[in-house]
Amino acid sequence: MNLALRLLLRELRNGDVLTLALALALSVATVTGISLFIDRLQSSFELQSATLLAADRVVRSPEVLPIQWEEEAESKGLEVANRAWFSTMVFTESGLQLSQVSAVTEAYPLRGEYLIDSTLFGTGKATEKGPNTGEVWVSSRLASLIDVEIGNSIQIGEADFVVTAYLVRDPGSTASAFAIAPRAVINWQDLDKTEVIQPGSRVRYALLMAGIESQLDEMEEWITPKLSDNQEWRSPRAGGRGIGATIDRAESFLLLAGTLAVVMAGVAMALASNRYVKRHLAQVAVMKTLGATPKKVASILIWQLICILVLGSIIGLLLGWSVQAFIALSLEALLSTALPEPGFEKMWLGVVTGLTSLVAFCLPLMVRLLGVSPLSVLQPMGRIEGKTALLYACGFVGMFALMVIYTQGILLPSLMVLSILLVSALVGVIGFILFKLGRKLTTGATSGWQIGLAALHRRLQSNLFQLLIFTLIIMLVLILTGVRSNLISDWQSQLPEGAANHYLFNIQQQDVEPLQSMMTGLEIEESDWYPMVLGRVTKVNQEKVTDLYGKKEERPEMLSRELNLTWTDTLGEDNVILEGVFNPLKDGFSIESTAAEEAGVKLGDEITLFIGGREYSQKITSIRKVDWGSMRPNFYLILPKTILSDFPANYITSVHVTDVNKQAFYKGMANYPTVSLLNVGDLIGQIQLIIAQVSQAIQLLLGFIVASGALVLVASIRASLDERLEEGALLRTLGASKSLIRQAMLIEFGFLGIFAGIIAAMAAEACLFGLQVYLFELSASFHPILWLLGPLLGFIIVTSIGLFAGRTVLKVAPMRMLQAL
Repeated sequence: MNLALRLLLRELRNGDVLTLALALALSVATVTGISLFIDRLQSSFELQSATLLAADRVVRSPEVLPIQWEEEAESKGLEVANRAWFSTMVFTESGLQLSQVSAVTEAYPLRGEYLIDSTLFGTGKATEKGPNTGEVWVSSRLASLIDVEIGNSIQIGEADFVVTAYLVRDPGSTASAFAIAPRAVINWQDLDKTEVIQPGSRVRYALLMAGIESQLDEMEEWITPKLSDNQEWRSPRAGGRGIGATIDRAESFLLLAGTLAVVMAGVAMALASNRYVKRHLAQVAVMKTLGATPKKVASILIWQLICILVLGSIIGLLLGWSVQAFIALSLEALLSTALPEPGFEKMWLGVVTGLTSLVAFCLPLMVRLLGVSPLSVLQPMGRIEGKTALLYACGFVGMFALMVIYTQGILLPSLMVLSILLVSALVGVIGFILFKLGRKLTTGATSGWQIGLAALHRRLQSNLFQLLIFTLIIMLVLILTGVRSNLISDWQSQLPEGAANHYLFNIQQQDVEPLQSMMTGLEIEESDWYPMVLGRVTKVNQEKVTDLYGKKEERPEMLSRELNLTWTDTLGEDNVILEGVFNPLKDGFSIESTAAEEAGVKLGDEITLFIGGREYSQKITSIRKVDWGSMRPNFYLILPKTILSDFPANYITSVHVTDVNKQAFYKGMANYPTVSLLNVGDLIGQIQLIIAQVSQAIQLLLGFIVASGALVLVASIRASLDERLEEGALLRTLGASKSLIRQAMLIEFGFLGIFAGIIAAMAAEACLFGLQVYLFELSASFHPILWLLGPLLGFIIVTSIGLFAGRTVLKVAPMRMLQAL
């Protein structure tokens, strides 16, 4: 071991071992940093979503929950709270108003906090404790509707309450979806006093729980078999499907970028190991001449690898931890929010990555040193025996294993490998043609640019490899840039500043025009106004839904519940006809494309609807693609007006209310007590927060990608350093100046970078098209900036790193090199 350490310390002064250690450290740092960040992002999502549930887990039921469930949760170490909510009339001396009333226990909320204020329509101050007995908190909208102030009394059922605060936010209010009536909160102990809950009353109950994951998982396992069909176990991710999809996209893209960084670091390790092995042929041969057995040599090599693993892992873990901490600090400053601390258990992934990299990329090469003959001392140019195909197989298996370990799946690595193979083929063909063309242009080369272009073909194999590596790196940089500046801005544009944040329901026809006038006067943006009538699909092609699907839970959503049906003369801009023709003057239904796919229906199929006690059957005449993220009212089915005009309808619209006109808007809505209001601003804010977090992470990830590529180029140049030194010595012996050689190197690396940038721009444009259309579900767009940025980045990055790594060629005296030959 002592000999191995002494040799390693001596070798650290050489660039090959340093490159190997840095590549290992970067590989570990990439995996550690991104894994920890994703862990924090997931935890942040869980906590943010938990605040919308007011707990880590919730059991919801239309019936009173057994007390034994609460006792079981407490016995498992969980915090518990209870909540019940119902719609009822609130009475005052000046009038009455339908309201949603929540009754909560002292411990509520377990996650998040209330926002209350003493000023009508105020921004609110945080508090973790609910109202005391005999008190009620009312929303500003409810206070405006019933004309009460703090200190006034209101009546709920048979009990009187004193208004002590205006409710700005109830952390669990979004858990009770479509709670569109104005809200009030009372203490749980006052619930019986109201005498509102009677047999047949529509009440929802919730048992809220908070604790560590293992306790929650144990409780879920215990309670799931006991849940009836109308009871539901909810978690933050299940409670926020739209947000869950957002963060899933974020994780996939970060893992995709991080995977390529890991692969690049692995390639750098393989190149550094290859040069390390070549430089130690004579050393191992001498050791064997002096009596060292293959076992002794193997022991030295293994100890050196262990030391490199320990050193690289420590540096990588520290660097990875620092990077994720830097991201967190940046986000805290940008978003005024703190990410949860990461779990240490994620750091093992970095160590496993380092070990796998060494075993796959370094160990097979170093094992070949064991076969070196002592006669190699007399044959310095002798080659070691071994099967190159086996080495490539080990490297490929190791690379694939790294990607599977890192992404914890096989789909993304498989797509990644396929993409790399396709890009490799493209680079090989284009690069070969370009380098061949360069050779023809440089016959009888005497100038620096001719020598540089000739070198591209002279080192064809290594240059094609470098071209591939930097094409992949620049391609990913361009993709990340495109995602950061274009896709994410397009993604955010789905929720622009003017996106609707309030839905208005239950609008009577006589109130439509006055409300429209009010919105115009307050300069509030509004979407189209749609009439709504309830109906249910009972048959598809004359077959009953109950016959097609035996169990209700197996039915597609469109066939499992009542639907809001509408009619319209013109389709909104967020509805695009995919098949058929939409004609409001003719019979026929227009169906949303996803609903049609899930229900297994197509153009020309017949659907039967049950509306108001009557059945209506018509064929599907058009299929629409709907942008559900537009925050405008949309519908699965659009019917002819001739069917729905016979039924009483209420209207729906969505509006964007700003802080400037919020107070005037709510006061104006007080004149329409029958109109229900749904505020979706919290959900929009949460999605935008996650998008901002991902956007910042992508910026930092660019550094990892460039650093990985830099190591590959340095390792690749050092692998051909002996050839470059001999070439430089020969040119200088023949009278070439340092400036001529520097110019040749500049041309060689510059054109290599430009070629890589052009090919990368082509590939990045194709990848962005796929991401836009299939992942982000946006319309395709062209990115001209990438075609300028690609060659420019390629020239700057490859030239800078290439000249730095090859600076030794200009420093070594020609005589010294010729003597070495």
